[in-house]
Amino acid sequence: MTKFAFRAALVALGLVAAAPAMAADIPLGVAVNAGVVSDYRFRGISQSDKDPAVQGGIDGTLAPNDWLTIYAGVWGSSVDFNNGTTAEVDLVGGFRGTFDKLGVDIGFIRYNYTGRTGPESQDFTEGKLAVSYDFGFALPSAAVYYSPEYFNNSGTAVYYTAGVAIPIPVTEFSPTIKANIGHQTVDKPVNFFGTGATKDDYIDYNIGLFATYWGFTAGVQYVDTNLSKRDCGGLSTCESGVVFSLNYAYTF
Repeated sequence: MTKFAFRAALVALGLVAAAPAMAADIPLGVAVNAGVVSDYRFRGISQSDKDPAVQGGIDGTLAPNDWLTIYAGVWGSSVDFNNGTTAEVDLVGGFRGTFDKLGVDIGFIRYNYTGRTGPESQDFTEGKLAVSYDFGFALPSAAVYYSPEYFNNSGTAVYYTAGVAIPIPVTEFSPTIKANIGHQTVDKPVNFFGTGATKDDYIDYNIGLFATYWGFTAGVQYVDTNLSKRDCGGLSTCESGVVFSLNYAYTF
């Protein structure tokens, strides 16, 4: 976390009058992360053809007061859709509010994909509304994501999700159990799943154990959906799997 003192800047410019009220410390933060996963799963479906993926990102935050945080960032991952697509690059931004133990997050995500050439656009944008409440022994959360034009021009899409994080206070590695369930709807399943697809919604779920030490977080998750291979365009990317991950994060 870094701080920019406006008073010091104004003094340097010779613009300070005797007005202490003009001085303010605006906390700015920058966080970077990098990692690898044995299989990049997005809402239960493999984005890397069930192969490992390299990921990383950077986020900036501005906290004008003790309850509001404004954030923006970039995150990316290698992907493989067997159509020439090589990477996903996401732009994120929004507002996080903290009211005692209640957290509220309102933002957007712009998903961009590189490498593929074709008439359909894989890129899409989602709006997000998420809430959480910290009970101490558990952190439940819920969110809804809305896209007017989802992946591969598959029309209007809504994703509802709920989850919980449960810390295990037994070691210095801060082990945490995390579980989530989600429900995705799509307007045009043929564009999303492939030719012959008729199922316009599905459920995904996962449960895993994560531990953190010296900025490194290691995790193992079981991930699955209620989609059959036929529902998934004849591919095995919607089938259940165990995902291992290792990530490093550092905040300036």
